[in-house]
Amino acid sequence: MTVAPPRPEGPAAILASRLDDPQVAASLATLLEHADLVAVLLEGLDGFLARSESIGASLMEAVVDARATVEGNELLGELQVDVPKVAGAAVRLINADLLTPEAVDQVSVLARGLVQGGEDYKAAPIEVGGPLSLLKLLKDPDVNRAISYFATVAKAIGREVAKGPDTPTTRA
Repeated sequence: MTVAPPRPEGPAAILASRLDDPQVAASLATLLEHADLVAVLLEGLDGFLARSESIGASLMEAVVDARATVEGNELLGELQVDVPKVAGAAVRLINADLLTPEAVDQVSVLARGLVQGGEDYKAAPIEVGGPLSLLKLLKDPDVNRAISYFATVAKAIGREVAKGPDTPTTRA
């Protein structure tokens, strides 16, 4: 007959029952494997807390210096910022579809086209002498593609205008 040793009572019993849980034991083993990292983390936290007073004082000095710089500068001293208004505008900008990857990609296409077109215009501008030369440009595949792009965008903008400003498009 095998007799099991008596189980301790009180806090030792609670600890023993927790160590019987495999997840607790595995977590404790992982913690012990990384005890050196935990020690470094605790030392860093202790150092930070020990210097927190001087860090706070330095931060307050920086705020005082910034305030003195703003007050000492005529242009900055007169600057009045309506924080709620700026915050509201920022929220509207974030909620607008301006910052979606798709919108940024489309604006990038336009920006690259404008830059390249400006460089091309400086080097060799396309001469348009009248309606006939303008009609000949329609045969150019790049011009045709751009007109098609802008016509398609104009139709989409027209649909958005018809919806009104209070009904933003929701994307999944």
